[in-house]
Amino acid sequence: MTVQTANIRNFALISHGGTGKTTLTEKILLNSGVIDQAGSVENKDSKSDFMPEEKDHKYSINNSYFTFSDCDYLVNMIDTPGYADFRAEVVSALSMVESSILLVDSEAGIEVNTNQVWDLAEKNDLSRFIFINKIDQEESNFSGTLAELEETYDTTLLPITVPAGEGEELQGVVDILSEKMYQDQKGQDVSENFQDVIDNYRFDLIETIVELDDELMMKYLEDEEITGDELIGALVEGVKAGDIVPVFAGSALDNTGVKVFSDYLLQMLPAPDQGKKISEQKENEIECDPEGPFVGQVGKTMVDPYIGKLSIFRVYSGSLKKGDQIIVSRSKDKAVISKLYHLKGSEQEEVEELTAGQIGAVAKMDELETSDTICDPDVDLVLEEIDFPEPMLTLAAEPAGGVDSEKMSSALHRYSKEDPTFKVNYNRETKELLISGMGNIHLNTINDICQRKFEVQFKTFTPSVAYKETIQTKVDVEHRHKKQSGGRGQYGHVYLKIEPLPRGQGFEFEEEIFGGAIPNQYIPAVEKGVDEARNEGVLAGYPVVDFKVTVYDGDYHEVDSSEMAFKIAASMAFKKGLEQAKPVLLEPIMKVKVVVPKRFMGDIMGDLNSRRGKILGMDPDDGNQIIKAEVPQEEMFSYVSDLRSITGGYGHYEMEFSHYAKVPGEQQQNIIEEVQQKKAE
Repeated sequence: MTVQTANIRNFALISHGGTGKTTLTEKILLNSGVIDQAGSVENKDSKSDFMPEEKDHKYSINNSYFTFSDCDYLVNMIDTPGYADFRAEVVSALSMVESSILLVDSEAGIEVNTNQVWDLAEKNDLSRFIFINKIDQEESNFSGTLAELEETYDTTLLPITVPAGEGEELQGVVDILSEKMYQDQKGQDVSENFQDVIDNYRFDLIETIVELDDELMMKYLEDEEITGDELIGALVEGVKAGDIVPVFAGSALDNTGVKVFSDYLLQMLPAPDQGKKISEQKENEIECDPEGPFVGQVGKTMVDPYIGKLSIFRVYSGSLKKGDQIIVSRSKDKAVISKLYHLKGSEQEEVEELTAGQIGAVAKMDELETSDTICDPDVDLVLEEIDFPEPMLTLAAEPAGGVDSEKMSSALHRYSKEDPTFKVNYNRETKELLISGMGNIHLNTINDICQRKFEVQFKTFTPSVAYKETIQTKVDVEHRHKKQSGGRGQYGHVYLKIEPLPRGQGFEFEEEIFGGAIPNQYIPAVEKGVDEARNEGVLAGYPVVDFKVTVYDGDYHEVDSSEMAFKIAASMAFKKGLEQAKPVLLEPIMKVKVVVPKRFMGDIMGDLNSRRGKILGMDPDDGNQIIKAEVPQEEMFSYVSDLRSITGGYGHYEMEFSHYAKVPGEQQQNIIEEVQQKKAE
C-alpha cells in the first residue's frame, strides 16, 4: 500500500548525553504499540542501543532508526547520540528529517552539547520542539529550566504541558490547551490544586497563538469563543514557520507525559512536503512531490562484515520500488534495486516501495557512499552534500594483538566509509598511518568496533612531525670521486652551485656546462645524485627542500668515468655544500580556525600564543568569536582536549596545512638532540 506523503512524520531526538533520549524512544514505541515491553539502558535491552559497544558503555554511538505506524501516520523517528564525539550522527539524522525534539534534563538545564545540537537544528531549518525530561527527579526545576532556555535561545518558547508538582510531589503533567491532567495515559479534569498552574500559563499561551493569525486575533479582541482546533491550527502554522517552539514536560522513565507529548507531535510535526526544502548544488529547490521523478540522498552508511553495506537514505521526490533502476549522480553508476527496507532498530523490514518523504535503506550496494544523490536515470542533478564536521584529533596508529599492518589498514579504511568524521591517511614522509576523529572517545570506540567487526586492534601514539631542512646562503662546492681497485676504476668530478629558493619551491636543477667538461650523458646522473642525497639532510636527517643546484663545471676520464661515479660525486658535493650553507630546520605551520563563545576569547588567544601561534584576525559569528591563527603543527596534537578543557566543551576548531617555516633556535636544537638520542638507542 502506497503511503501518502501528507501522512508521514519525520523527527530526530537530540540532546546532550544522558538526558534520556533512548528511554523516551522506548516509551514512544511502547505507547504506539510497536513493542510490548520497554527496555532500558541500564538493563542493556533497549531497542536503540543494540550494538555491543553501546551496551557496554551505556551510551549511544550510532543513530537508531525506527519506522512505525501511529494512528493514521507513518512515523520515522531517529534516536541520536548525545556525546560530541559522535556529532556526525546528529548531522546525518538532521539532514533526513523536518523536525527535531530537543531533550533537556530538568535538573541539569542547558549543558554543553545542548547548544551544539540546537544550533545544528536551526542551521538545518527544522521545526523544533523541546521536551523537558526527568521532572520526577529530586532536584527537578521545570520553571528554572524553561527560564534558562528562554534566556539562551532567541525564539518564542511556548509551554504546552507543564508539571503538576515536581520531584517526589509530582502527580502528572497538565495540558494547558485541553486543561486536562495526565497521571498516566488518560486525561482527567484538573483538580483545584493545579488550576492555578493552568491559569499561570494559559493566558500567555492564548495570546501568543492568536498573534499568529489575524482572524483569531479579531475573535480574541472581540471576546468570541476560540476552539481548541483553531488554536492547534494556528500553532501548527507557527511551528512550521519557525515562529514557535512548543515545550513539553515529562518523565520518560516513568512514562509520565509521554503519550500526550506524542499525540501533540503527530498534530504539529510538519509533513515532508511542508517542511524544509533541500537544494541542488545549483541552488534549485527540490519539491517533495510523490508524483515527480525519484530523487534521494544517502544520509548514513553502515558496514557489516556479514550482511555487507547498508545505505540509509531519504526519498525527496517521487517513489522507489523494488526492481527500479537508479543512477548514482557522483559516479554515474547505474544499479537495480533488489530489496528495500524500513528500519526498526537492529532489524530491517522488507517493503515494496518507498515514496516521497520516507526514510529507508538498501543493502549490498557498494557503489553508494554517504551524501550520495541517487535518482531516476533520466534525472541529472546533485543535491547539496551533507556538511559533516571536520575531525579534530589526529593520532598515529599501529597494529596491536598480533595483527599485521595490511589487515589493520584495510579495516580502518572500511570503517571510514561508515563514519564521515573518521579519516585514514598514510604519511609517506614519516611512514606512519594517521587516523583522525572527533576525540579520544571516538577513536577508542572505533578501536572496539574494529576488534568486533574485523578482528583488528590498534594502538595510537602522537604522530611524528614531518620536519624538513633547507639552506640560508649560497655556496660553491666541488667533489672529485676517484677510486681505483684493479681493472676499471671510478672517476667523476663536479662543481656545484647551491642556493636557497623561496619557501615552497621544492628543488630545482640546472646545468651550465661549457666545452664538454662533463659529457651530456652524465648530467642526469649528477641530478639523480643530488635528488637522492636531498632525502636526508645534515642536521637531523630530514628531507631538504627549497634550493637550487647548478652543475657548472667538472671533468671526466675517458675510461673510468660512469653514471655511478658522477652520481656519487654529486651526492658527496651536495652534502658538503649543505654543511656550509647554514642549514636550518623547517616545521609545518597549520592554519587554525577556532570558534568559541566570546567569554573565552582571551583565554584562547593566550593559549594559542603559548603554542607559538600567530593570531591573524578575529570575526564575530552569531554570539561566538572566530579566531584565526597560524600555529606550528607540533604544538597542536593535544589541542582538542585542551580546547575542551578551557571552554568547558563549547569550543571547536578546524585546521589545515598552511606552509613551512623556520624552527626557532632552541626548538631546533631540542629536535636535533632528540633525533640523535633515538639513533643512539
